[in-house]
Amino acid sequence: MKKNQSNQSCYKTTIGGQALIEGIMMRGPDKQAIVLRGNEGLTVKEEDIRPIKDKYPILGWPLIRGVVSFVSSLSIGMKALMYSAENAPEEYQGEESKFDKWIEEHFDSKKAEKLIVTSAMVIGIALAVGLFMLLPSLITSIFNKWIDSRLIKNIIEGVVRIIIFVIYIWLVSRTKDIYRVFQYHGAEHKSIHCYEKGLELNLENVRPQPREHPRCGTSFIFVVMIVSLLVL
Repeated sequence: MKKNQSNQSCYKTTIGGQALIEGIMMRGPDKQAIVLRGNEGLTVKEEDIRPIKDKYPILGWPLIRGVVSFVSSLSIGMKALMYSAENAPEEYQGEESKFDKWIEEHFDSKKAEKLIVTSAMVIGIALAVGLFMLLPSLITSIFNKWIDSRLIKNIIEGVVRIIIFVIYIWLVSRTKDIYRVFQYHGAEHKSIHCYEKGLELNLENVRPQPREHPRCGTSFIFVVMIVSLLVL
């Protein structure tokens, strides 16, 4: 009984995370922490966070809060990823792009960061829409000559979308750097499982935990694709 009470005392709040380049980001309701592994050891960055809906209550209304939460999470995730890229070991450092150089020459550091994050978000969303929405629709249109049923065409489009998603995940995981990020993704899940069970966060308790987590964003996307296929 005392052991259970001791274990439960380790659990303090809800938490989510994200894998970064040689590190992870953990986020709670009002705080977040980034831990990066470098040549000189671990670097820890802690920040207080305030949900934008606390500042503008209207953004917490139904139908609005979902979009706001998505954009906010995407922005925070991109900033954390950029921070990890800037502080990554030398072997991960790539040559600065012409676009990044132009931004830094014409804007101060804060505005430059916002522009780069916004640009990355726009490009990422555009690629996602093109790859997982427009491309499946385009491929499915090939069958229009032979199939009249809208239901069957919707099922084909859903299956094509799932296949593209699986192939995409498989291809990116073949690259050394992304595979390393996926390893941190699994470690993040293990750590959260350990924390949510009220166990002390140490290697002995974290290692046996499952790599999968029910709140994983990647798994959620896959589930949404399957559900959308079934409801159609």
